[in-house]
Amino acid sequence: MIVSAAKIFSKLGNSNSLVPLAVKDLTGIAGMTAGSLVTGKEEGKDRFIDEAGTSLIWLLGIPSLKWLYNNTVFKALGLDSQVDPRNLEDKDIFKKTKEYAPDDNVRKSLEKIEKKQGLFKNTVSTRFVFSTVLTIAGYIMLTKFKQNYTEKQIRQNLINEYNQKKIAEEKKQQAEENSAKESDNTANPAFKGIGPMVEYFAFSPTRNMWILEGAITCERLKDSRSPQEFIGYSIKEAAAWIFLYFAGAKIQSAVEKKTKEKYNKSIELDARVIEGGELKKAFEDGSVEKSIKDFKTANTSKENLYEFLHKNPENLTVKAAKQTSAQGAGNVIETYKKTGKIDTRKYIDLKEVEGINNKIEELYVQYKTAIKQGETSEQFFAKLKKLKRKSIIANIGSCALALGIITPGIMLAKRLMRKDDTEFHTKKKIREELIKEGVIA
Repeated sequence: MIVSAAKIFSKLGNSNSLVPLAVKDLTGIAGMTAGSLVTGKEEGKDRFIDEAGTSLIWLLGIPSLKWLYNNTVFKALGLDSQVDPRNLEDKDIFKKTKEYAPDDNVRKSLEKIEKKQGLFKNTVSTRFVFSTVLTIAGYIMLTKFKQNYTEKQIRQNLINEYNQKKIAEEKKQQAEENSAKESDNTANPAFKGIGPMVEYFAFSPTRNMWILEGAITCERLKDSRSPQEFIGYSIKEAAAWIFLYFAGAKIQSAVEKKTKEKYNKSIELDARVIEGGELKKAFEDGSVEKSIKDFKTANTSKENLYEFLHKNPENLTVKAAKQTSAQGAGNVIETYKKTGKIDTRKYIDLKEVEGINNKIEELYVQYKTAIKQGETSEQFFAKLKKLKRKSIIANIGSCALALGIITPGIMLAKRLMRKDDTEFHTKKKIREELIKEGVIA
């Protein structure tokens, strides 16, 4: 399957998707590992295990455990795990989900859940707790494993280094003694010893990650093996919270505002909508006006609007919503398999759909102004596409720079400014223990 550039930029531009988090996190892993390698191979390896292992658990833990729960518990209970419980909150909307179900199987699954609402809601809540708690437990196990593994490796390396140096010194001393005998020189060489050195969270992938990130932050700070590691983690975790979760959306919003002021072009619509071709065609033939008007006419109540979305698949706003990344997983409007029909098991945030209609209307006003000023339709959309992509690159790039270069740089500089803080503290501690035990000198 070929993934279009528009789809890639759509994912990268969605602040609630795990994709931009993964991209930013990978740069952080590379930067942190490189910075740690400067102060020693053991510390670099320890950092890589920590960062890469944490990232795998962080990104894959909750989705994998949810998948496991869906395919065991939900199946055993005969409930459809794909139904969003938020649909049950409004009786009129839930009635419409059954009425417009894309096929009989979906309709039957919705009817079954309606009869067992208590069981279904409890099962969904348990899935959230199960996946989150077990993922946190997995991270704690990784931390314990990493620390034990690193300490064993450092201990063995220090013993090997000591033995190798001791053998080398003994050979050197023997060679010098042999040379002294031949020249009647009785001087002995000096020998140097080795010196010591729940809903709000459950239905948004990124908000769900906040809980996990909070547990990771607490665990890292609590189990820090030294003040050196504690300070390092404090800096690292502060940067992670800022640039993984909050700065991206703020940067994107600031770029969008500046773009609108400077170029009179709104780039808030999803990249797939901007680059899809249908928006451009509707602007050129004027059919967008009817789409906007029809949507507003239907938007008199939640029930009317929900029904409108099902009955008007050709409406530009409806099409755009099917191409727009939602605040949670998937799109604002999810379609059922390849039928093109709306999957009524999924939750539709009607406010988000209304927001898309408003953004289309705002962009159309800007389009008409641009055309009056002599700009062609081709030029308008080419510029729009370019500005949208640049805004996403600026967002991802600035966060990646902060996580992959600036933060590791600050951590490394802090240590290099203090000569007694350059060595990996765990290695220094183990060396002192081995000397005290008499294993090395």
